[in-house]
Amino acid sequence: MKAALLGALCASFLLGASALAQDGLTTAADGKPRLMVDGKPFLVLGVQLNNSSGYPAVLHALGSAIEGSHANTVMAPIGWESIEPVEGRYDFSLIDGLVAEARTQKVRLALLWFGSWKNGAMSYTPAWVKRDTVRFPRVMTREGRAIEALSPIGTAGRDADARAFGAVMAHLKAIDGKQKTVIMVQVENEAGVLGSDRDYSPTAQALYDAPVPADMPGARPGGWTQNYADRAPEAFMAYHTARYVGAVAAAGKAAYDLPLYVNVWPREQPGLERPGESSPSGGAVSWLLPQWRALAPAVDIVGVDNYDTNVAPYTAIARAYDVPGNPLFVPETGGSMAHARHAFWTIAQPHGVGISKFGLDARIGLKDGREAEEPMATTYRLLGPAASVLLPLRDEGKVEVAVEEDGLANIPLPFSAVDLVARFGEVRDGYGGPRGQGNKDLSGRVLVAEAAPDRFYVTGTSANLKFSPKLGQTGSVQLVTVQEGRFEAGAWIGERLLNGDETAFGLILPKEGRSLLVTVQVNP
Repeated sequence: MKAALLGALCASFLLGASALAQDGLTTAADGKPRLMVDGKPFLVLGVQLNNSSGYPAVLHALGSAIEGSHANTVMAPIGWESIEPVEGRYDFSLIDGLVAEARTQKVRLALLWFGSWKNGAMSYTPAWVKRDTVRFPRVMTREGRAIEALSPIGTAGRDADARAFGAVMAHLKAIDGKQKTVIMVQVENEAGVLGSDRDYSPTAQALYDAPVPADMPGARPGGWTQNYADRAPEAFMAYHTARYVGAVAAAGKAAYDLPLYVNVWPREQPGLERPGESSPSGGAVSWLLPQWRALAPAVDIVGVDNYDTNVAPYTAIARAYDVPGNPLFVPETGGSMAHARHAFWTIAQPHGVGISKFGLDARIGLKDGREAEEPMATTYRLLGPAASVLLPLRDEGKVEVAVEEDGLANIPLPFSAVDLVARFGEVRDGYGGPRGQGNKDLSGRVLVAEAAPDRFYVTGTSANLKFSPKLGQTGSVQLVTVQEGRFEAGAWIGERLLNGDETAFGLILPKEGRSLLVTVQVNP
């Protein structure tokens, strides 16, 4: 009896240890990335605090707003200037307070290290860095003017940043290594330089005139201009910025092995493709993503900040970063209806690990904060509790998504044994059969997961769904059961059966959202 009990306890311990060992960013046997938290697949549904709001008191004051957002992760900035106001003396009270408050609110944290870079500038560096322009040289413009950006060529700034970030990560491990309230950390913020396409200081110029270093992936023997033509300044800055950020990330990873990511101000926005002017020069833009990945191997994810409201540019930018070895992560996006639709699409992608809305307390770019919070909150409320069920099905290729666009209100969703069509807005009969007329606010978004060939999880808003036999097959699809319910702790909780008027004219998903478990039968 004692031996059996001891064996059971050992097995339980090993299982728990195995689950803990799985935490972090892993790669499954099928090659798909997974973010694991507490031994389970985790989807980041985040809200980011405003730039100057990464303080425990602000986080506490925003408690009700965070709860209403249905986010599971708060992205909280921590500035180098707050952590190391005097060189070599660290003050971690800010981090301690944020972690404690997040635990009280029962949300996860992603800490954003605003170190050498914030939006292409050095505004969050400590005063002792800002004041010492000799030890910490600035980027020089073509005209010889110093701008408020540390040169990525300077080793003193890199080493000081790395020491501070390493100390932060070591402290995190000490206070949170077991509980793991903090699940990931951002290294810098939109690194690169605004105000110049490259550093023109004498030191930088000498390096620019020299051959491209041998460790620059894809480069041939020769100089920067010979290799990259008019893109040479950006490539030059990317090489040095990636190595700088890579050194900072490596110092942090050595202290505490949490998932680390960088966020990118994308160059790919149409009409805004002038590095140093419309986006920071030297950042991990898509054409330089392979170089960044190779030069900063301690960075686990290169995420793209994607605020585009139009479907085609948004998806094009996202796909540019959804490449082998780099999970799709959108650490910053907006909170409009368009962004809430894009979140459905992002979460449905096979390599997606999450998305985060910027500016919970700022309501940035929105006329009515309360009303504007609702679209993304609805998305998070519907998809968050379902993540542990939906993610394995998504990884098996059994999830389809439809998001409404202007002029596109009827979208097919093919599955193994049946087909669906998502119809947005009022459904009217006419030439070609019943068709959705579209919603004025373009609020339609639907995600369908095939649990079995005859059983489907359906969730979404402002839509009407119809099942049909596979194209080319005869017969009809009968609704066997339609159960409305919700996901809770990874399990489906049925609440009522829908029938009659609620199903006779299609499966209706109202604007406030609905989740269904649908069983069907194909009749000859």
